[in-house]
Amino acid sequence: MAKGSGIIERSLLEDDQIMEEENLVMDGIDISGRWNTMLKTRVHSQRDLDSWDEVRASAIGESIDNCIQCGMCTAGCTVAQEIPAFNPRQFIYWVRVGRKDDLIKNADVIWRCVGCYICTNHCPKEVNTAEVIESIGQWLRTQVPEKMDPAYRANHEAYRHQLETYGRLSLPRLQAEFLSKLGRQKELFGPDLRQAAVKMLKDGRAIKTLLIGRPRHWNRSRFVLTDSARA
Repeated sequence: MAKGSGIIERSLLEDDQIMEEENLVMDGIDISGRWNTMLKTRVHSQRDLDSWDEVRASAIGESIDNCIQCGMCTAGCTVAQEIPAFNPRQFIYWVRVGRKDDLIKNADVIWRCVGCYICTNHCPKEVNTAEVIESIGQWLRTQVPEKMDPAYRANHEAYRHQLETYGRLSLPRLQAEFLSKLGRQKELFGPDLRQAAVKMLKDGRAIKTLLIGRPRHWNRSRFVLTDSARA
């Protein structure tokens, strides 16, 4: 049997944190077997709470204080079902106790959030979990930008540019800019996209895409959106 196999959320623990003995007697009682699994005391001697302060200060991360660590977010998470290391409850815990190193170590996992908001809907304490995770991800982009996957970076930059320029998103423009940033422009002329482009020309959607326009009163509201996009 694997070490610590009876521990819930075993994947969140390192092997050196788990103590197991084949035969163990404590106070005259034989606790061999599953009951002899114990964890070493974890001490946070240096708490770096900069991450907590920055996440709380953002407009989308302020609800982090409401978290009671019940785990409902992780239980319903669609990403966690595919990637066991993706654990919103744990990410919030790391922020609150100042485990900056763990956050940085798992940055590429935290950035996997798809923004489905199931975690937010499951939370009994009204934590906007999806946006808290996004806020943590934004903070990590300032700490370890070099860890960002090229495709993730290109997607993020394309979204930001579209919002700052037009105030709204156009999926064809977004896809074109995304592929261009990755040097994959040839894919824009592949059979599937070419067929879609011809169809859009015929039904008039291509013209609407080019004339995307901007939201009403854009000059007055633009600074709010651009500041948010740059966060």
